[in-house]
Amino acid sequence: MNNEKLIINGSGSSKGGKFQIVEINGSGIVSGDIECESLRFNGSGKADGKVKAEDVIISGSGKITGAVEADSIHINGSASIHGNLQANKVKVAGFSSFGGFVKGEDLTISGKASIAEDCEIETFQSEGKFSVGGLLNADDVNIRLSAGESKAQEIGCRRIVVKSRRGVLSLFKLLPSPVLTAHTIEGDEIDLADTKAKIVRGNSVKIGPGCHIELVEYSGQFECDQSATVVKSQRI
Repeated sequence: MNNEKLIINGSGSSKGGKFQIVEINGSGIVSGDIECESLRFNGSGKADGKVKAEDVIISGSGKITGAVEADSIHINGSASIHGNLQANKVKVAGFSSFGGFVKGEDLTISGKASIAEDCEIETFQSEGKFSVGGLLNADDVNIRLSAGESKAQEIGCRRIVVKSRRGVLSLFKLLPSPVLTAHTIEGDEIDLADTKAKIVRGNSVKIGPGCHIELVEYSGQFECDQSATVVKSQRI
């Protein structure tokens, strides 16, 4: 890694390469792969290639057409990453779209995230909205639902807790009700609220208010709130 800095202001463009810092201000474009310590988007920049960096910060509107490998990525604005993402820490406070899979240690969502394929993470936390097109695989899943739908095709974990934030606007139906939708949820400890699923399978299973589950399979304890709907439950 050299000590060279690449800073694009306005609508300029540059080739990729190895840098210490890459900063795109305005509508700048970097064509080619980038390897750097720090990559920052402050405008509506585009990196047309793969990115390998220690830190990626997207504060404006950033687009990356290739895969991203980073120690940490913070999205405070709007981000579109067409390839796969591998990062130890991912924070989404704005809007993000990932065209491949996401792998890492910690993923925190307080805005909105859309993941086209699988999400494999150690700790998954969401207070916003998310969509996972494949399997959400994590050790610990903590979801606090906001208005509207969050969804994953499948969820596999050691522990999952889903709670709901029903504000005044949701109660008066001015905003859509919060809900988590999944085909299958499987884990050791499961505690759900406002969740719709075909199959829920685990050791300790707690089905809370607002849930509609077609089949619950449990090997240990099972609790069901009187306001929830469970079509069938069975010990396995």
